[in-house]
Amino acid sequence: MKNLNHRDPHETLEYIKKLQNEVETSAFEIDRREDIQVQFRVDESIGPGMFKPDPLIPGGYKANSLTLRAMRPNIFVLGESTQDLSTPYECACGKEIDLQFWKLCPYCARSVST
Repeated sequence: MKNLNHRDPHETLEYIKKLQNEVETSAFEIDRREDIQVQFRVDESIGPGMFKPDPLIPGGYKANSLTLRAMRPNIFVLGESTQDLSTPYECACGKEIDLQFWKLCPYCARSVST
């Protein structure tokens, strides 16, 4: 699963369902999913690719505008860890990012090509 394309979280979910059907057993209870929404607020004083808890929005975070623009709108997490779906990518700017979270590089705004 290390080379799975994370551009579409629904594609990832379909891949997991396919694997479960192949082994005829359910490793995860996909139908009991939980959707969580997190609110973000722009704060240009925060460095690229970074988040800080927002004291004005309980459970919310602050980040700079580039970071918020670079984030994927839907992130699929399976269980307690994000390691299983990790897709490391080295951007031309030299920063390594995980494609499961970013649609652009949060440091330089370059498109990520897979």
